[in-house]
Amino acid sequence: MPVQFPAQAAAALRQIANGMRASQALYVAAKLNVADHLTRKPMNGFELAAVTGADSAALHRVMRALCALDVFTESSTGQFSLNSTSELLRSDAPGSLRAAILFLVGEVRWRCWSDLVGTVRAGGGGAERVLGMGLFDFYAAHPEESAIHDQAMRSLSSARVAAVLGTMDFSQAGVIVDVGGGTGELLAAILAGSPALRGVLFDLPHVVAHASPVLSAKGVTDRVQVVGGSFFDSVPSNGNTYLLSNIIHDWDDARAITILRSCRKAMQSADKLLIIERELPELGQPGRSAEAFLVDLEMLATTPGGRERTGDEFRGLLSDADFELVKTIPTSSPISIFEAHPV
Repeated sequence: MPVQFPAQAAAALRQIANGMRASQALYVAAKLNVADHLTRKPMNGFELAAVTGADSAALHRVMRALCALDVFTESSTGQFSLNSTSELLRSDAPGSLRAAILFLVGEVRWRCWSDLVGTVRAGGGGAERVLGMGLFDFYAAHPEESAIHDQAMRSLSSARVAAVLGTMDFSQAGVIVDVGGGTGELLAAILAGSPALRGVLFDLPHVVAHASPVLSAKGVTDRVQVVGGSFFDSVPSNGNTYLLSNIIHDWDDARAITILRSCRKAMQSADKLLIIERELPELGQPGRSAEAFLVDLEMLATTPGGRERTGDEFRGLLSDADFELVKTIPTSSPISIFEAHPV
């Protein structure tokens, strides 16, 4: 007699397998700016097709699927409209996730993830194999993709910034050096809340070149020194608090230690290092930790040896770079703040 498996087990596997289909439907809506068009008024499939330049029948099918996923709403007369979820797909909405969707499930990520089996067999190097170069080199050579990346990082950082500011008191942080700080969202938000602070924004030259609008919007331009360079070579000295936000997880242990040692060389004994990242649970168990393990696979598929790390793994990296992990501070978001002091 054949073995009967629980229906919920089969449903769980189908739901996971359907993730690819759902994410690509969401990408279509983001790419075609559907939410922006529906801001003006509800539209049927023909009207949406006309303003987006898509085939009406095909777009109608995508929209119905997204309505079933509770991303949009369909009326009994076939009119599509926004709901609280799709409001976040508007490009002009506060906290918009449109750029993040274009980044997370767009062509570059799609290509890297398409050969995950090959990456698992090889132990890494997914981006290098399918893109012909490392992901960061690819962005440097493709400004349009780099722009999507930067927009997505700004979008995704808003919740992270709020969580960090709601957890840490930076009023006595002195000069803050944001290492690999992108276009300055985190640093600008910290300085805006404490007028006495000054900061240094440090990242690759082609990245910090786009920081001016962010710093200006927060009114902190005159308190920030913008420096271009590579944290594998050195980082600016004369800071008091050093930040590494979502940096270490991009790299293997050897290069992560190199980054940490660059920071250590720039720091005095009384300075403080704050690593802002996820803490990977020790065990893969069902529940909230699933996202952390999926992000860990993102690192496997797209970075040169990057990974999410457990608390003990952070402690080991820091020790190898002459730091002591003093405490780990949870936040209201999935990230934690690892505070380390030079030894």
